[in-house]
Amino acid sequence: MSSVQKICQGVAAIAITTTLLTGCSQVVKTGANVALGFTENHIVPPILAMDDAEMVCNSGNSLTPAIMATQDMGADPTRVAVLMYSAAGICAEQKALDAELRYLRASRANQVSEAQDARIEQKRWAALAAQRQYTGYQLFQNRYEKKYKKALGESCPKMNSDIEQTVYLLGMLSGLQSMTNDINSGGAVNVPKDIAAVVERGMACLNNEKFWGAPEATRAVIWTLLPGAGEGKPDPYQTLKQSTKIGEQKGVRLSHAMYAVAAQASGDDAKIRDALKTFAQARSDEKPVNPQFKLIDSMAASMVKGISDRYWTEHTGVRTADDGMEQFWDESSNSSDLDELFDGKSE
Repeated sequence: MSSVQKICQGVAAIAITTTLLTGCSQVVKTGANVALGFTENHIVPPILAMDDAEMVCNSGNSLTPAIMATQDMGADPTRVAVLMYSAAGICAEQKALDAELRYLRASRANQVSEAQDARIEQKRWAALAAQRQYTGYQLFQNRYEKKYKKALGESCPKMNSDIEQTVYLLGMLSGLQSMTNDINSGGAVNVPKDIAAVVERGMACLNNEKFWGAPEATRAVIWTLLPGAGEGKPDPYQTLKQSTKIGEQKGVRLSHAMYAVAAQASGDDAKIRDALKTFAQARSDEKPVNPQFKLIDSMAASMVKGISDRYWTEHTGVRTADDGMEQFWDESSNSSDLDELFDGKSE
C-alpha cells in the first residue's frame, strides 16, 4: 500500500469517527432540549401553580445543578434555570432574615457577641442569595441579548409566548433582588448597581394589567430608591397603591410586596403599616389567589412576612403575631395582651 493510500485511509477514518461523534453529540443535545421543552411545558406550569414557596425553594436547591448540566450537552436551560435560581434564592434570603432577627433580639438584650455572630451569619446568607439571583439574572441577560441582538433595557422586544414574558419578569426581579442582597452582604458578590436602571426601563416592556400590576410597582420602588430615577415620573406611592389594586383583582400580590419593600426602605411607620395592612386585607378569603400563579403569590407573601417580622422584632423583640399585619402592638386589640406578656402577668 502506497503512502498516499495510507494517508487517504487515515483521513477517511478520522472523518468517519468525527461524523459518528458529532452524531452522538447531536443526539445528546436533542435529547436535552426535548427534556427541557417537556419541563417548560408540563412541569413549570404546575410548579407555578403551587402555593408552597419553601418547598419550591428547596427544589431549586436540589434541581438547579441537574438543570444546568444540560448546558454542557449543548442545550439552553435558561428559561427553567431562571425560575430555579430565583427559587433557590428564597431559601438563602430566609436564612439571612432569620439571622437578622437573631441580631435584632441580641441587640435589644445587649448580647454583644451574639449580635456580632448573627450579623456575620446574615451577611453570609445574603451573599449566597445575591450569588444565586445574580447567576439567574446573568443567564437571562445573556440569552436575551443573544436572541434579540440588543442590550437588555435598551428597547422592548416582541415576546409572543407567556413563558417568555414570565421568564422576563422573573429575570428582571432576580437582578434587582441580587443587587439588594449584595448591599446587605457588604458587597461580597459585586453585583453591578446599574441593574436597577436596566430593570426600571425594562419593566416598561411588560403589560402591567396582565402581570398583576407588578411591572409598574417594581419601577415605582426603583423611583423611591435610585436618586434621580423618579424625575418626570408619577408619584411612586400613588403608583404602588394603584398597582396593589390590580394585584388584588388579579389574585397575585407581588405588587403588594413591592409596596412593602418601598415602605420599609422609607423608614416611615405610617407607610410600613399601611403596606402591611393593605397586604393583609388583600389576603382575605373572599379574594382568592390566581390558581395559575400561586407560587408567585406565595413568594410575595414570604417577602411581606419577612418585612413584617423585621418591623415587629425591631419594636417588640418577637415576630409578627397572627393578626400582626392588621393590628400592631400599640393598638387597642394587641397592646393589652402584649403588656401582660411582657409584665409576666399572663398565665
